Amino acid sequence: MKRKGRKHQPKVGTRQERNYALHQEQRAVAANMGVRGKGAAFWIAIVLIVAIVVVAVGSLALFL
Repeated sequence: MKRKGRKHQPKVGTRQERNYALHQEQRAVAANMGVRGKGAAFWIAIVLIVAIVVVAVGSLALFL
């Protein structure tokens, strides 16, 4: 019975293999920084929180 979803690895030294290795390294670095598997809602929430903080700091600067 054939398994679904399995990919064969590209041959060593080919462009496809280098691109695959680069992509895996980038994913590993992102995972180490804690940027793994976050959805769009997470990033929208982060942007909104940062915007609120910037507006709050800016408004406080006007009153001082």
